[in-house]
Amino acid sequence: MLTFLKKDVLVLFRDKTELAVLLLMPLVLTAILGFALGGLMSGDGDFLNAKVAVVQEDDSEEGLERFINEVDALPIPDEAKEQMIKATESFQPASMLNEVFDSDELGDMLDVTYLNKSEAQEALEDEEISSILRLPEGFTYETLRKMILDQGEGSELIIQSGEHSTLSSGVLGDIMNGFAANLNLETAIAKAAMEEIDQSSKQTDAVNEMGQIESVSDQDPVSSLKYYTFAMAVMFALFTASTMASKAYVENYQNVFDRILLTGKHPYLYLSGKASSTTIIVFIQIAILLIISSMLFQSLSFDSFSQWMGITLITLIFALCIAAIGSLLISITIRSNSNVIPGVFSGGIVSVFAFLGGSFVPTSQLPDIIGKIGSWTPNGMAMNAYLQWSQGLGISFISPLLMRLLILTLVIWILSLLIFPRRREA
Repeated sequence: MLTFLKKDVLVLFRDKTELAVLLLMPLVLTAILGFALGGLMSGDGDFLNAKVAVVQEDDSEEGLERFINEVDALPIPDEAKEQMIKATESFQPASMLNEVFDSDELGDMLDVTYLNKSEAQEALEDEEISSILRLPEGFTYETLRKMILDQGEGSELIIQSGEHSTLSSGVLGDIMNGFAANLNLETAIAKAAMEEIDQSSKQTDAVNEMGQIESVSDQDPVSSLKYYTFAMAVMFALFTASTMASKAYVENYQNVFDRILLTGKHPYLYLSGKASSTTIIVFIQIAILLIISSMLFQSLSFDSFSQWMGITLITLIFALCIAAIGSLLISITIRSNSNVIPGVFSGGIVSVFAFLGGSFVPTSQLPDIIGKIGSWTPNGMAMNAYLQWSQGLGISFISPLLMRLLILTLVIWILSLLIFPRRREA
């Protein structure tokens, strides 16, 4: 098997074009995607400045007075009325929305102006703004009735977007969804608590949660360069599997496999050699990418030996999984005597896996179903393990992912052994 291992490594290293693609292309794409999407990944608002016009069709003071009058007319104890009226001092939707716009987190992302309806519509048509946010008539009154009295259908914020700036409009929609979610959460907490709560402080917390990325550990949020370093590493490792299968097809075409059988060597030694060489090549490939990215882009900064050992463990297990995939492709290729399977895998399946696993776009920005499917792909599991470990979450967090990778590796390896021909068929 050592002879086969040495042969495969030397053959690949002699193919300068293939070697350049596997080693240099991930670095190039990491740099391009990392710097291009730096603001989007880091949560920095400098990359985007959405111009928004707010149209205030509602009279908040009139709505507040109307609500207080309705509370005074309720057949409930005066103490309960006082608590409800006091709650309105904190639960004033229009004021809370203004605080969101004025927050430091969104100051660089949103350029808010207050216009009337006709002025806003004209500005949108002239592409001076990207979106219009309307607070409809009765917004304050209907919102307070729903929040405090749980009556009526509530109100809604109306967003009108221009076709010239879909990204800015999408960001505004996400911010407003977050505002509504926090508002609903505060309402639920206030109703569930049987004591007076300082709603003003909670309001401040809600505003601070808007428009930023929070980390569940003491590490900084994942930068775009770190993210795409891992993303490109796991994606191009998949290409190595198809490359090894293509090399096996050439050897089969040149009767190398037949000559091995004539020497009395067990066919599985050939497959094991391919798997071993794939493991080593993938490990070296990822190691080179991570080390160069760490030195060139400062995308990785591990301060302790144990952190690097964790990265090494993840890389080794992932390399074994890629070797199993490569063995399966080799088995199918030799049995079918066709190079179609490696071509389909590298030309289509790798792209699908990369998309599902988050190599192109973070799965958090995609529908939940895609993220769930991607978490079961080999590259998706390795990607999550890399990201979690780099955030300092520890071995207990990544152990389930590594165990799933090992189980998947074992299953694929067994399939490759079952498919691989033990002798040349006539």
